[in-house]
Amino acid sequence: MTPHIAVRNLTLRRPEQGVGTLDFVLEPGQNLVVLGRNGSGKSTLLRTLAGLLPPQLGTVELMGQDVHAMATRRRAALMALAASTPPRETALNVREVLGLAFEASGRTVTSKALDAALEAQGMLDWGGLRLSELSDGMAQRVMLLRAFEQSGAVILLDEPTAFLDVVGRAEAMADIGRWKDNGRSVILATHDLEAVEQAEWADRWLVLRPPSAGGSVMMVTPFKASEARRLLTGPV
Repeated sequence: MTPHIAVRNLTLRRPEQGVGTLDFVLEPGQNLVVLGRNGSGKSTLLRTLAGLLPPQLGTVELMGQDVHAMATRRRAALMALAASTPPRETALNVREVLGLAFEASGRTVTSKALDAALEAQGMLDWGGLRLSELSDGMAQRVMLLRAFEQSGAVILLDEPTAFLDVVGRAEAMADIGRWKDNGRSVILATHDLEAVEQAEWADRWLVLRPPSAGGSVMMVTPFKASEARRLLTGPV
């Protein structure tokens, strides 16, 4: 089986002090939680995996192909990135945003399909609203749905719960668990340790640290917030 994503001898361009060399493989349905202090390189890693930033060294393979050499349309059909801040300055409404995700995935856009996707997330009444009319939390939920509907293999999430309330955070984490069961691979960069632990689906996690702090650490074990906090603040 071809891995969804394979990272080989990867060195990031930022941060300047580095995070060491990264190597990991995700098969269909396997997820990875990425942790780190502010400025540790979490967003840089996601943007490198998405093909938006070149690596310093090493390769990122998406479904067996170099992600940085893939045609944009092909890459968009396989991978989606939801940024930490949802777009606010746009005239697009929720249905139009979701329609763009369908198009990027190669699917035909129909009213029935859009309604079904929105209704499944309790967003059917939002369809005609512009993103600029939504709260930050509502807009972020739309962008998470867009990422799921666009991606055929890998979903990259950068602090997706930052604008969500307690219920919204739990719902977003539960969604990721369902995406895993659906065969997607999710790479989640977050500070929300308790929400990840409570979701109970995380068993692969990467703590980004500079060499001066002992270097990055990959854990293949059920996620524990207390252990993650220890690795963020002290030596291995």
